[in-house]
Amino acid sequence: MSIVTDNDAAAFAELAAVLFTLPLPVAIVDLETTGGHFEHDRITEIAILRFHRGCISRHQWLINPQQPISDFITQLTGISNDMVQNAPIFADIASELLPLLRGHLLVAHNSRFDYTFLRHAFSRCHIGFAAPTLDTVPFSRKLYPQHFKHNLDSIIERFTIKIAATERHRAMGDVLALTEFLQCSLFEKTVPVWLAQWQALIKPGYLPAWLKPELRQQLYALPDCSGLILQQADQHKPITMRVLERAFTDICTLLQNQNAQIQWQQTHKVDFIPAISILHALWLQGHYVMQQQAQPYSDETVTPAKWYTVSFVANHHGQLQARIITLREGILSHPPYGLFMHPRAAKRALADWARHYGLCPAVLDITPQSLGRNEPCPNQAARICDGTCRLDSATQKQNKLVLQYAPLLPVCDWGRWHQLQLTEIEAATATEVVLEAQAGCIRLDEQHWYFHPLLPKLLKQRLKKPENIVFVR
Repeated sequence: MSIVTDNDAAAFAELAAVLFTLPLPVAIVDLETTGGHFEHDRITEIAILRFHRGCISRHQWLINPQQPISDFITQLTGISNDMVQNAPIFADIASELLPLLRGHLLVAHNSRFDYTFLRHAFSRCHIGFAAPTLDTVPFSRKLYPQHFKHNLDSIIERFTIKIAATERHRAMGDVLALTEFLQCSLFEKTVPVWLAQWQALIKPGYLPAWLKPELRQQLYALPDCSGLILQQADQHKPITMRVLERAFTDICTLLQNQNAQIQWQQTHKVDFIPAISILHALWLQGHYVMQQQAQPYSDETVTPAKWYTVSFVANHHGQLQARIITLREGILSHPPYGLFMHPRAAKRALADWARHYGLCPAVLDITPQSLGRNEPCPNQAARICDGTCRLDSATQKQNKLVLQYAPLLPVCDWGRWHQLQLTEIEAATATEVVLEAQAGCIRLDEQHWYFHPLLPKLLKQRLKKPENIVFVR
């Protein structure tokens, strides 16, 4: 339901004049919910006071949460199961609500609560949503540091804001009380002081003014979830990809960097491919790389972490010898043989691995110094072996053992594990995807693997929360 009243225009004229100078329209928002759990609870009421192009309008809905409202919540908010029984569900109003929020600055008391509930509610409708926000709790603290309490009840009492008891903890009643506080604080602190604190607290910030209007509109439509951004400059240039953990927030932060302007001024279109997690986003990027549909964006100002692995190369006798190589981003035909942060760690691991599986260090060429073909290796000198493993007749057996045990070379920070199966779950919709990881890279299909320098760090973080991980090998 939408209402425009002359009373609001008169009561908040000064605030509306200041908000009119901002880059985005403002939506002062409050929600009532069945509880405080972002995944399990649902919205029961939404209210918005919208400041748009100099006009003020009210928008409010009761929402059927499709789950029982407890007696405690009913007593707190006055919203009962009977009141919402015939109300629309969120999906019924989502298309009407979205234009009132997308491309707006969302202002709320404890904005993380309202913003997260809205994001999850839209997500359940398969609608990506994000917006810049301003939390009026820290805003009050900045303007009035002499006061200890900054909850809405304290603010109402401090400014003697008139609100009926039946309207407190109802969405529109709280929105109007919050708006009254904003107007009162504007009078008390003067516009420059008020605006300075306001602008400093906007998260993650506005998109820059130098962006093309159509591109800015596309970016404000991004959700705040993981995924891939596909950037198109013109038809003659390849599409570039960026992996993002929180798409809208990450892009806003990125565009505040002065070096971003040149590249983004050449971008005329972006597409977003949503993912369940950043690991899933990297898996998607691997598929785009494999199919040569796009290329990863390369930031020349950032030096990626270096990772090392082992390659086995046949010498002129056909014997497989170990070589420590840099593991580079890209598509692999098999998972790496071990993963290491430094060549020294790889050398130590190779020696231990060869000793554990009874492989000849001389044939592998991992002895401390090069040996002539007829010189005894350390194992032979110590009478651990008789030297026959270096003969041509033993090559096939040694090579077979090398390839059999190569996947068991250590993986940095994985302990004794080499292969994992991870189930990534999107909390709001309970959507799942299963990923297979081995030696710091992820499987794309039966024949292809993808390595990205971010993957070892992300997989290490994921191992700290071993829920939904199967340790395969």
